[in-house]
Amino acid sequence: MYSRQIKEQIPLYVDLDGTLIKSDVAQELLVRVIARPNLWREARAAMARGRADLKQFLSQNLEFDAATLPYTEAVVTYIKAEKSKGRRVVLATAADQMVADQVAEHLGLFDDVIASRPGHNLKGDAKLDAIQNDAKGAFEYLGNDTPDLAIWKDATGVGVVNAPAHVKARALKNTQPSLLVEDRPSVARGILKAMRPHQWAKNSLVLLPLFFSHSYMNPQMLAAALLAVAVFSMCASAIYIINDLLDIEADRQHPRKRNRPFAAGTLSPKHGILASAALLTSAFAISLWQFSPIVTGLFALYILTTTLYSTWFKHKAAIDIVVLTCLYALRIFVGGVVIGVIVSPSLLNFSLFFFASLALMKRFTEIQKLETSKTKEKVRGYYLKDNQTILPMGITAGGLAVLTLTQYFGTEIVSSTYGAPELLWLTAPLVLFWIFRAWLLAMRAQIDDDPVVFALRDKISRVAILLCVGLVIAAKFLSIEGLLI
Repeated sequence: MYSRQIKEQIPLYVDLDGTLIKSDVAQELLVRVIARPNLWREARAAMARGRADLKQFLSQNLEFDAATLPYTEAVVTYIKAEKSKGRRVVLATAADQMVADQVAEHLGLFDDVIASRPGHNLKGDAKLDAIQNDAKGAFEYLGNDTPDLAIWKDATGVGVVNAPAHVKARALKNTQPSLLVEDRPSVARGILKAMRPHQWAKNSLVLLPLFFSHSYMNPQMLAAALLAVAVFSMCASAIYIINDLLDIEADRQHPRKRNRPFAAGTLSPKHGILASAALLTSAFAISLWQFSPIVTGLFALYILTTTLYSTWFKHKAAIDIVVLTCLYALRIFVGGVVIGVIVSPSLLNFSLFFFASLALMKRFTEIQKLETSKTKEKVRGYYLKDNQTILPMGITAGGLAVLTLTQYFGTEIVSSTYGAPELLWLTAPLVLFWIFRAWLLAMRAQIDDDPVVFALRDKISRVAILLCVGLVIAAKFLSIEGLLI
């Protein structure tokens, strides 16, 4: 370990991606270009010329805000402390020069910037040569990954920031660190959070045909339905990950979404792409193995529609409501197909109106936040004044759902299927109560973005759901004569 006096005399070089910031700017921009087909040809041409040229192309053609990047607080604090001692501090990165300059300008902590330029990718040995030419002697370097090992080997001071265990061991084999930062969550934990397991509850809609056909006592049908729920969950999580990757910039400006793994930098885009690919591959492998090609095609339709929704439909007023409603209904339809049961048109009609009401409620809550926004005039194609139309539309759709439900209770199929069909009528006021209460809470800004998640977390909602389930089961297995005796 070098003395404090020597340390204060040598320059400090700081890596950007994974060190100064928790994420990787080039990876983020590369993912975002996927959603820009108009840039694909030029991006391929830049890639053919080399990594440095591709990085410059991305930084020149995609918006980038240095102020919202997830900086590593311990590194920034260390730089400020060393800067106050009069040390020369240099940002040395393989990122494009334009990106590095914006970061340096935002922080105002660096005396100089060394970065990649067209034809010269500043990574590993190339970065070491640039640092040696600039330092003209001893230097301290803060890095985080395998390419930094060559630089650490010649550095007088070694700073290791959230490095993999094997990299950390090699970097510190014969030295003590000038700075050691280990505050990044595990990759596995980050992937699990990005998968949003709390959203899997939506996929329980797949079980509705099983429930209303009262086939839940059949082990084969129950297993098939549960497996379909699992496949839907894997598909949904893969799309959530892709959606979050594409929305990193927007999420970083959102008070809650900025804590998502990619926006917060706790999970790299590279890990997200690998996780999404693994989930989709597993989902299709299971579907092809256990289900018919028709079911696999329906899963593909779900993925395609969800992807189009995430990249385009959700920004188009009215279309987004219809697509969201259809995605909910598709889960129910698939639930019937996998167990070989024809889904009742009445159930599909009910789901159409009920989930249209929930989709409208979801947009209502998002638009409502414009009241306190100082920077946004609209959200996803809607203006604040649109809530005057969305509110009656949503309540009307909910009322039509209950009307459809009561009409179904009066059909001959219900009287022949249930022993005490009169009990089913008690579910109507419960559903009506839940819809009206949910809209009241939405108007009071007491429901977050997703009403389905709210329904599963809210105590009163859970009680209402359990009561409805109990009434349906009782109506099936009890008789009205027995109840009257």
